[in-house]
Amino acid sequence: MAELDEPNVVSVHRPFRLSASGRNKFHPSIHHSQVLSSCCNFSLLALLGASFAIPLLRLPPEIVVQIFNEIGSFFFQQDLGRLSVCKQWFEFALPACFRHITLSRKTLSSLVTSGHIYEPSGYWLRALNDVATLNNDLTKLATIVQQSPRLCNLRIRICSCNSHEPPNFPGCYPQPATIQALLSVENLRLLVLDLSGCYLNSPSQQGDDHHLCPHINALLRTLRTLHVRMRSICPDVLKPRDSPNTLHLSEMVINLSLITNTDLATSAVHSKRCGSEGVGGFLQLKAEIEEQAKALATRMASPRKIRILSHALPQFEIRSLDVLTGKITVLDDDMAWDEDGKSIRDDSEPESELGEDEFETYLDD
Repeated sequence: MAELDEPNVVSVHRPFRLSASGRNKFHPSIHHSQVLSSCCNFSLLALLGASFAIPLLRLPPEIVVQIFNEIGSFFFQQDLGRLSVCKQWFEFALPACFRHITLSRKTLSSLVTSGHIYEPSGYWLRALNDVATLNNDLTKLATIVQQSPRLCNLRIRICSCNSHEPPNFPGCYPQPATIQALLSVENLRLLVLDLSGCYLNSPSQQGDDHHLCPHINALLRTLRTLHVRMRSICPDVLKPRDSPNTLHLSEMVINLSLITNTDLATSAVHSKRCGSEGVGGFLQLKAEIEEQAKALATRMASPRKIRILSHALPQFEIRSLDVLTGKITVLDDDMAWDEDGKSIRDDSEPESELGEDEFETYLDD
């Protein structure tokens, strides 16, 4: 996902299938990136069309789509003029441009308050009312993505807006029902859900109606990749329901560490068990999730990567447990959750059982 200054980011990825033909001619030996760059110059485009015999757009559609996708969305988003070479070109370039969309809090608000939105079926949605909060913006976005049957990748990341602001600051973070609506998407293949920056279970929202884990495990029947980090989690997140005996899921990472690089003093804690009456401490929760991950692996057709992340005091090392091999590695601060870190022996101190209040006391000592 692209790096943005905005703290709340939703990223969606959708493939497109289409067929098209064209008459603009390009030399087949020119690298496709050179072709795309050159086509921004209309006079050069006309010259190429008159000089070469084999047209790029007469290649099989699946090859042309692959070329445009290889160039990537960012190329077209840098200059929308690169979409308007010709009608046939536009039919390939537009899907490539919007194949990967990243919405920050600011751009999301602009999207849902624009007079109308074009849905995949080709009809216009009704005009949307002005939106005042991120929660309302995401609710509108959920309506859109639920009408996008070809949406396959969804990444949601919510971190603290301000290091001096309480994580459950009113109006800054989505409600559980909003996240549930975003997760009510058919045919997702990749889900990255990082909600480390918000509390979804406020005192007025306890109960199964606001329990996200069942909404996540309902997606296991279609997912290939699952990355999750939440302040409240339980083994139910890895219990598939209404799914075939064999799952296509091949990569799963559960991050139980809430450490961030920017605000260590207030976030260096682990996830807690869902519900107000959690049974046992963190080590028991981690052990139960590990056991459920092992059980889930037996349902996978081709398990490739199953990992559980946590951290250890006093160095605050991020440790990655490979459930398939039992191997433990240490990840550097700038490493992705699914990367391979440096191997260590499991002879160190266990992870901390400290809650947030106890952790703040620990730092003050």
